[in-house]
Amino acid sequence: MKNLIFLLALSLVSCMNNDSDKTPEEKQKEQLTTFYFIRHAEKAADQGSDPELTEKGVKRAVNWVNYFFLKDVDHVISSDYKRTKATAAPLAKAKKLGVEIYDVKTVDGISLLETYRGKTVALYGHSNTINAYANALQTDSIYNDLKETDYDHFFIARVDKDGNSNVVKESTDFVE
Repeated sequence: MKNLIFLLALSLVSCMNNDSDKTPEEKQKEQLTTFYFIRHAEKAADQGSDPELTEKGVKRAVNWVNYFFLKDVDHVISSDYKRTKATAAPLAKAKKLGVEIYDVKTVDGISLLETYRGKTVALYGHSNTINAYANALQTDSIYNDLKETDYDHFFIARVDKDGNSNVVKESTDFVE
């Protein structure tokens, strides 16, 4: 008899935890959102305001594929500049994703969270934007713009379903 009551109670609890009546949007909001805010790779200095990557920059872009090899990525997004799109392209190709373009003048951390909640996103931006996106998603640390010569640092921002967040500044040593 005790076993029967236990089984009935267990069945009732499992039925109550069934989330099949939730919409896809509700399920998505319950998940962890992860952003990798990455600065474009090394750019050519003599090509005006929208330069290509240098040879070293191309190597760095390819090395991001190795970094993300065992990580799930749902979206690869880039500002609409040659250097950011070229940095994002190898990862997008490796993950069989397109490179989504965003407008650096209208996007901020909160709008990114609203758009990509529950997803893992590799965002390629600039020395003065990726820190701003990271800062907008948390209140623990304030990250300054990256130095013009700093291509080694990036930010990982994680936001849970309740809005709790964690942002860390990481570094790479991809290119020698």
